[in-house]
Amino acid sequence: MSDCCGGTCSCDCSNIPDHKMCMQAQPANKFDFEKVMKLTSDPKYFCKCCGRTANEKKNLCNPTELKR
Repeated sequence: MSDCCGGTCSCDCSNIPDHKMCMQAQPANKFDFEKVMKLTSDPKYFCKCCGRTANEKKNLCNPTELKR
């Protein structure tokens, strides 16, 4: 996956671990819906690269805490 974030950030998309949300949602039409739902059920973090959210910052490439 060479361009998981759409080319909008400085992430090295060729070297993203499988537990990151960028990789969990790939390919877009064949991802494990149940697994993604568990990782995003109570999002506390937002990725500044791809815009995805997650419960834990370890699952995002460039996380920032969501302010509520």
